[in-house]
Amino acid sequence: MKKPNTLIKLIVAVLILGGLISPYTGFAASPETLAVLSFDINAEKNKNLDYLKQGISTMLYSRLTNPEKVVVIPPGKMTALEPELKQLSGSERVHEAARKTGSRYVLYGTITSLAGAFSIDAKVFDTAEKQYMAFFEQSKNSDDLIKKVDRIAAAINQKVFNRTTVTWEEMEQEKQKKLNELKNRNPENLMQVPTGWQREEKVGWKVWKYLF
Repeated sequence: MKKPNTLIKLIVAVLILGGLISPYTGFAASPETLAVLSFDINAEKNKNLDYLKQGISTMLYSRLTNPEKVVVIPPGKMTALEPELKQLSGSERVHEAARKTGSRYVLYGTITSLAGAFSIDAKVFDTAEKQYMAFFEQSKNSDDLIKKVDRIAAAINQKVFNRTTVTWEEMEQEKQKKLNELKNRNPENLMQVPTGWQREEKVGWKVWKYLF
């Protein structure tokens, strides 16, 4: 029979060896944090679409939240910060939103309404790496606007946070179908859209010149 002190030494050795083999087993990775700013609405003067702001923020909050992996700042907290953030513009607004919420990522965008159709421009800013990723969708009418916002959320989940959703899989199937239809056309006739992360310019965020 082993002596007590010998047995204790053996247990300690096993624990130390286990820690060397897998030093991070007991520590879960910290979730990413995302702040969603209210989207700007561009519409005709006689058209009030402010109700879209709250709806879109709530929708993005629910679709981008991923327990233990992505924490999205609640819409109520972001609404409380809006009066102060509105005093800023461009990269200053983005960085201040990140600072006040402790977020690495900030999502911001615009919805433009023209003749009953809508275009959605969204940008996710990685304030740590000073870069952004752009997302865009178009809606012929208000009936499928929710679907288009859902598609943007799916693209953000996949491209920024590496999370595949049912909507993203459907989008990929649609994309492949279109590519098959266009495979015999000349490549120069196809629109080239920048994808992936874009670097921040020295003066302000590069994206802002496309929003105003």
